Amino acid sequence: MSGDDAAPSLDTVRSGAIRWVIEAAIADGNDLTVLADWTLARVAHMRSGLTPGLRRRIAERYPDLEFFAEPDTPHMAAHEGYFENGFAVCFPQAA
Repeated sequence: MSGDDAAPSLDTVRSGAIRWVIEAAIADGNDLTVLADWTLARVAHMRSGLTPGLRRRIAERYPDLEFFAEPDTPHMAAHEGYFENGFAVCFPQAA
């Protein structure tokens, strides 16, 4: 994040796997833009897409972590990510 922007706190993310994915993405140069409450989860929205390298590391470390992918809709761009116990991380997909 740049300027006076402060990264959202991960204190409320109570899934170790989801928190690890967020922290790994940040370590790889991705930014967490917002934590938002959705009907089924607290969702961490990342600025950039899920890289093949991170996808591979997630599969190795958390093989049972639930993956999701959603197509473009009139209200939201295509995105993908992971979900566990009321917490999720969401990455935009290229159009």
